[in-house]
Amino acid sequence: MDTQENPRRRFLVNAGKTTVVAATAGMVVSSAFASETKPAGQTVRGKTNKVEILYQKTATWADYYKRAY
Repeated sequence: MDTQENPRRRFLVNAGKTTVVAATAGMVVSSAFASETKPAGQTVRGKTNKVEILYQKTATWADYYKRAY
């Protein structure tokens, strides 16, 4: 049985190779465009000059963190 080619194994090997090539190409493309992005705190869409604020320190958050930790 070792001398016969197994089509299922051949498919899995080729699929694995294709996945590696596609992932590598995706990482190269994403790293090329990464230099053009803004920092996380500077996300602005449209014509606004406001800075995005996702967290404000409140009593509710303080209580949550006390219970969580």
